[in-house]
Amino acid sequence: MIHSFTRIASLVLAFGLFISCTTLHSSSNSGNNSDLTTTELKQNIASIDDKLSADSSSSLLFQKGQYQIKLAEHQKDPLKRASYYNDAQRNIELATTQNASVLKEQADSLLTISWSNEHNQGIQLIQSDSTLDSASYQKAAAHFTNATILIPDSTVSYNMGARAYYKAQKPVKAIEILEDARSNISELPVMLLDQLTFLYLNQDQPQKAIRLYEEGGSPSTLSLNLLHGLSNAYISAGEHRKAVSLLNDLADKKPNNIIYKQSLATELYYLAAVHLNSLKKSLRSDTTGTISFSPADSLLNRAETQLKSLTTQNPSNLELKERLAHFYHNSASKYQQILPLIADKESNAEVEEQIKVYLTSSLPLLEQLVEEKPKKKMLWQNLYQAYSYLGMHEKARKAKSNF
Repeated sequence: MIHSFTRIASLVLAFGLFISCTTLHSSSNSGNNSDLTTTELKQNIASIDDKLSADSSSSLLFQKGQYQIKLAEHQKDPLKRASYYNDAQRNIELATTQNASVLKEQADSLLTISWSNEHNQGIQLIQSDSTLDSASYQKAAAHFTNATILIPDSTVSYNMGARAYYKAQKPVKAIEILEDARSNISELPVMLLDQLTFLYLNQDQPQKAIRLYEEGGSPSTLSLNLLHGLSNAYISAGEHRKAVSLLNDLADKKPNNIIYKQSLATELYYLAAVHLNSLKKSLRSDTTGTISFSPADSLLNRAETQLKSLTTQNPSNLELKERLAHFYHNSASKYQQILPLIADKESNAEVEEQIKVYLTSSLPLLEQLVEEKPKKKMLWQNLYQAYSYLGMHEKARKAKSNF
């Protein structure tokens, strides 16, 4: 829900990994209750409670809320303020609901000032030292949580509270404060949605992340950043076909984005490997069954297209060339595992030819890579295996001498 008063105006914070923030300026609380002691505040609240039993007037409820806010501020530990703020916020909202024309402006002012005091204390604590310990970040998070109690749709405080809990290595608490935001804000801002889904993925709860993304809209309406996050959630949840569909769209929209194409190629390879593993299992139990490599061939061809496109666009990127070489090597290995199980001579010859195509394609890449990275033994091992399978025995011998 969105509360009916004191909605925080748009406040922009730089979104870094963790804490980039601006302190908000405000005046201090003022009034006759500013110098009251804790005992006096409690006595005044008790007196109002007696009066409220006979007359639940808006002015008494509002005054009680004021006293409860001051009582909260008397607590040195921000963790002990929450219950007082909850009671104050509830009484002030009730008073304003009963008499909005008179009390709304006062309520807005009171809660905004109190919110700002709590929020700023959290900011100041974080900015006081670049090497804060977990306890200090938890204390800062408590201030931000208090701020969200006072103004339940204060996006900026939810954001900072979640970040502080995350830095305190309390991801579950970070999730809790962002779930509170979901309860109090009808349309969760993209920034908070992104934080919450990241935390669910970080906690190995991809299905919850997926539900959140899907609540944010259909794939056609999500931003590129959220689409990327959703694809990661699908991958983590094992929903690889959905991941391929999204990554394919992302790669089309951003053809120069290395991450999208790499991820798409990886997922396509994964689906092909699943098909080949299933085919291997069925051949072990029935060697006379129908063999169809078309689904795997198609997926691997699509993966190869993505990886070759990346190496063409980034000719000096050795990491991409190594990925393509490993793709060829791994694809050949998958087919080689099936080869002994194929009784049909024609199919057997086709698979063997495909293995040779993959290994031959890997050679120029591996030969360049071992020149650039002569101490990387795995590259030499892959090169040796390719040479050996292709009958290039002298080159295989030289390659083997390097590992």
